[in-house]
Amino acid sequence: MTNEQLTDAAEVAAELRAVAADIFADAAGRLTDTVARPLDAQVWATLESTGLARLTGSESSGGSDAGWLEAAAVLGEAASAGVPLPLLEHDLLAGWLRDAADLPVPASAEAGTGSPADAAGAAPSISTAAEAVGTGRPVTVPWLPAAASVVVLDSSGERPQVYEMAASDLVFDERSSVTGEPQAVAVLPTGVAGAVEVSEELADEFRHRGALGRAVQMAGAAEAISRLCVEHVTTRVQFGRPIGRFQAVQQLVTDVASEAALTRTIVDRAVLTVAEHGMQDARSRFVIAAAKACAGGAAETIVRNAHQIHGAIGTTLEHSLQRRTRPVMGWRREFGSTAEWEARIEGQVLDQGADLWELITA
Repeated sequence: MTNEQLTDAAEVAAELRAVAADIFADAAGRLTDTVARPLDAQVWATLESTGLARLTGSESSGGSDAGWLEAAAVLGEAASAGVPLPLLEHDLLAGWLRDAADLPVPASAEAGTGSPADAAGAAPSISTAAEAVGTGRPVTVPWLPAAASVVVLDSSGERPQVYEMAASDLVFDERSSVTGEPQAVAVLPTGVAGAVEVSEELADEFRHRGALGRAVQMAGAAEAISRLCVEHVTTRVQFGRPIGRFQAVQQLVTDVASEAALTRTIVDRAVLTVAEHGMQDARSRFVIAAAKACAGGAAETIVRNAHQIHGAIGTTLEHSLQRRTRPVMGWRREFGSTAEWEARIEGQVLDQGADLWELITA
């Protein structure tokens, strides 16, 4: 991307962020006080009608030809509002993987067969994505109970392959994630006839895309948590004064704000680097690893301090804090743990001979 193109994309991202914030504010008002976080079919229909559900897809496949700057703006706003949506899985993973492998869009995905119906009786057409890492090995597939189809990266053989199948053709054990979102454990078929062979680089990009998407979500949620903490300590009165006047509480809030700001800085740098240089660039891979590791490390302090600040009220289903902290703790483990991404950085420098200083300062 040229500087002019980056500027244009950033302006579009800012506009999309404002639109998405309005949509998700309405959706947040409909959230129920339950542990489960099911799909809001009404907001998903709105995202589809406005083109936000499939931002990064090519126009020929029904997308908007947007990039990571625009997608991250919408993804982060959803996480900030605490609204559970399969934006990462549907657009940045399943849709991208389908396009990259040049797979046709199945009729089930177009019609939404097998997915839950909204109030008007229409079913949202959602695709999710997963990686089959071995023959007969069960894997957790996010949003599978709400999806029409699943795009599978089959890494069990000598060469990775990609195929898509209807969710209704899978036998799976439905359950909720730590965040309360629907997911399922399933044994994905391997060595499927007609699967499209792809490169190892593309398979590795799938994992990096997932990691960056989760980091974007964690950054959005972390900022919302920080705002909730500031609001709470300025309005909650104890011993005749706001609890924010107490030094111990001030330190807790400062740590939350600092970690949230650190996470936002490295995540924004990762998104910008990918937008500018592409996902295959060594600088992009390095900063994605740093972003996921940083976000995961910050999550522990942010969540612990936020619940200390709020006390028991922050754990209640009526309070919006747990709608952000539960997802953060779940996302930090997905698409690679903090330790795994730290090890990737180490391997990139020690095993692959990358110049660490050059990666940091480039």
